[in-house]
Amino acid sequence: MGRSNADIHVLIAGAGLAGALMACYLAREGYRVSLFERRSDPRAHGYAGGRSINLALSARGIAGLAGAGLDERVMRSDAIRMPGRMIHPPGPPNSTTPTYFLPYSHDPKDAINSVSRGGLNLTLIKAAAEHRSVSLTFDHFCIDVDLDSPAPAAIFQKPDGSITRVEADLIIGADGAFSGVRGRLQKTDRFEYSQSYLEHGYKELHIPPAPNSAPRTSAPSANSAVESSSFAMEPHALHIWPRGQSMMIALPNRDGSFTCTLFWPFKGPHSFENLRTPPDIERHFREHYPDAVPLMPTLVEDYTRNPTSSLVTVRCWPWQHGGRVALLGDAAHAIVPFYGQGMNAAFEDCTALSRCLREHPPERSGNRWDFTGALSAYQADRKPNADAIADMAVENFVEMRDKTGQPDFVYRKKVEQAVHHAHLGTVTPQYNLVSFSTVPYAQARQRGRELDRVLDAVIREVPRGSIETLGDANWRSRVAEVAGRVLAGGGSSSGDKRLIDITPAITPTTNVWPGDTCPSREVLCDISRGDNITLSTLRTTVHLGAHADGPNHYGDKAPSVGEMPLDHYIGPCHVIAATTPSAQRVLPQHCTGLDAIRHPRVLIRTGTFPSFESWNSDFAALSVELVEALAAKGVRTIGIDTPSVDLQDSKDLPAHKAILKQGIAILEGLDLQSVAPGEYELIAAPLKLMGFDGSPVRAVLRPLA
Repeated sequence: MGRSNADIHVLIAGAGLAGALMACYLAREGYRVSLFERRSDPRAHGYAGGRSINLALSARGIAGLAGAGLDERVMRSDAIRMPGRMIHPPGPPNSTTPTYFLPYSHDPKDAINSVSRGGLNLTLIKAAAEHRSVSLTFDHFCIDVDLDSPAPAAIFQKPDGSITRVEADLIIGADGAFSGVRGRLQKTDRFEYSQSYLEHGYKELHIPPAPNSAPRTSAPSANSAVESSSFAMEPHALHIWPRGQSMMIALPNRDGSFTCTLFWPFKGPHSFENLRTPPDIERHFREHYPDAVPLMPTLVEDYTRNPTSSLVTVRCWPWQHGGRVALLGDAAHAIVPFYGQGMNAAFEDCTALSRCLREHPPERSGNRWDFTGALSAYQADRKPNADAIADMAVENFVEMRDKTGQPDFVYRKKVEQAVHHAHLGTVTPQYNLVSFSTVPYAQARQRGRELDRVLDAVIREVPRGSIETLGDANWRSRVAEVAGRVLAGGGSSSGDKRLIDITPAITPTTNVWPGDTCPSREVLCDISRGDNITLSTLRTTVHLGAHADGPNHYGDKAPSVGEMPLDHYIGPCHVIAATTPSAQRVLPQHCTGLDAIRHPRVLIRTGTFPSFESWNSDFAALSVELVEALAAKGVRTIGIDTPSVDLQDSKDLPAHKAILKQGIAILEGLDLQSVAPGEYELIAAPLKLMGFDGSPVRAVLRPLA
């Protein structure tokens, strides 16, 4: 091979959650890793609390841990399952109001997990230390990076004020929202940086374990890993006290305690500045959080002693410099904690960076290693998704703070879960996509917006109060019927139809088949520069996003895409769903509705390639058996929601060859995730590119009456 990862030295600044996990990933790949941290070693001194919000570990974070072989260890030792929110609504002053439980999902298996930041960080640091190729150095604060020397070097300050310089082949800044590594990159030309603070801050409080006789609220706690009787409240829930512009939350700890966090404005009537004396603190909490006060014997001491901290969103670009320095986690994209995704997003960074290093190995350039390929792919993959979760986190703050106690919100969530249950595989709420899947954040946000429109339409026809009028069973049936009509393209009861765009957007971050030409735009004239027109040149593969294959792409002397009859791409079609695992071929028995096919065009929704913004190589493909079964029914066009009708690693292309033999046209890369199975009119004509092996299409469906 000529290269061993053991020859490559990677320095990570920051041994927090992302840095420690990244060290484990790199060590497993054989790299020599130096992990530096500004704090003292928590293995010897314990974790310094007072500023750390408890964390919600969800599917993305668990997947990130699994990539380093740490998921079972963390779930066993650090996590408490929480399948929903326990709402503590406001009531008359100095009186308590009954709580109620809001599950996150109709599926009781869906849950987030409460973890202590300090406990999890300690677990990850110990895991990193178990690798012989990882060295850990504490009490070293990264204050600068030397970008100009032949090998990049991190500059550290020790507690005594002395300075030390450490060179490496690659430096990864995982040193938090106020990163010293990023601070150096901010001084480079055209580096973009922004930070925005909420008008709210946060402060930690504490609820200690309760005696066994302490009363508890109730919530589903199946498969719990903790003894509930040691908690003062139900441990299997995220507790929320929504109070308009302010709120308090509480997450359980393994020792039976709860970590409470206040999210209050810095100024105003229900704010941090308003409580200055112990009597003020006692009076305010008895008025606004009366059910919590008896559970908080150290309330005044905790409030007075623990710091009030700010909440900031950080965005920057690029995330790498010169193929030698990269940013990770909060250093690249700090977000506010209201979707519980800061840690999960950082762990996804680790997974993505590790994958990109494997797919784009570093190249030797003189006396140094160049990681440009891997780091460019990493930032292109993660930046759109980091921006999406940053926006969603702020939006979820408003939901948690203001809406969870409102009847309209509670009803909307009930409708959402009913629609989800009635249309599994077609509808998934945004929260579920974010917390219980690894669908890219940008895609989750887009699908959430689409579902919001469906919910708006359902609630207009089935408003709050309908449950009492119709009864629960009839109400669910009515919700499912209205949602089904809307999802199929119908509007309100008037029967108006709408076009359904099944074309993925083409952006600078759109991925293409590995090794193919990514889309790029050269602006030749620009009105904003004073030209009389704007004029662009597009350079890209013809197999871009939603596209039609020309038979000459996979058959010698076969027609080009420009020679294909248009009726292959325009006319009645079926959309059918396939229940096929990733990286497998779709067989006839995997498809629902195969017997009812009567139109010559069929689009197959596998759900195994969520987005061209984040390429996954394990998408499903077509089997020869399915191609032959469709051909026997007179099908002349087959479309699929993946980049190819064959598996990514296929060399002999059996599906392509079977399609060529049957004279069938191919559409690939369609966005069918929000399309219900059914009958539609397809409009997806390719450009008349004579001699070309493919063409992008703008694919549209219109429901048949």
